[in-house]
Amino acid sequence: YIELGRVWQIILVVGMLLWLFIVFRGIKRGLKQESDKGGLIHLLFYSAIAVPFFYIFAFFIEPDTNFTMADFWRWWIIHLWVEGIFEVFAVVVIGFLLVQMRLVTKKSTVRALYFQFTILLGSGVIGIGHHYYYNGSPEIWIALGAVFSALEVIPLTLLILEAYEQYKMMRDGGVNFPYKATFWFLISTAIWNLVGAGVL
Repeated sequence: YIELGRVWQIILVVGMLLWLFIVFRGIKRGLKQESDKGGLIHLLFYSAIAVPFFYIFAFFIEPDTNFTMADFWRWWIIHLWVEGIFEVFAVVVIGFLLVQMRLVTKKSTVRALYFQFTILLGSGVIGIGHHYYYNGSPEIWIALGAVFSALEVIPLTLLILEAYEQYKMMRDGGVNFPYKATFWFLISTAIWNLVGAGVL
């Protein structure tokens, strides 16, 4: 995504803005009904806005940009766009679906989202350090970067664990849960997120 030609990057941003418009159309009524600007539907919209916005930093890299600056913006995008914004978006979308399936409450989902935002804003820049293996930075930055970056998977993992506990209670209580395939897909997503973004 970063090494695309400029025309393709523009097309990608236009596509993401079109996607943002489609998301907005789908949740427009919910945004009007939700009075809390920090509520779940608003957080879904904010994270959707962040997807195209944080990619725009790719336009700071030109063919004649100093290598150090180009690489800075490259890792900024890779860490904060891919590993940060998409992590937030995953929590909000999966949380939204879990609320609709009545496996978690809006309150616990919003709590997990604020936890995710705190990790992103509080450690996102430090977390970039795990990408510095190539440039001769002191090893402490690689270690700190790895630790803070690995923290980013915790909110989604906690949310899925809460949903699974609720699912087990419903199953043990004899309730026929109609969304099993969807729920197992979301659990699989969270497990791969934990393994890929956290452990590895």
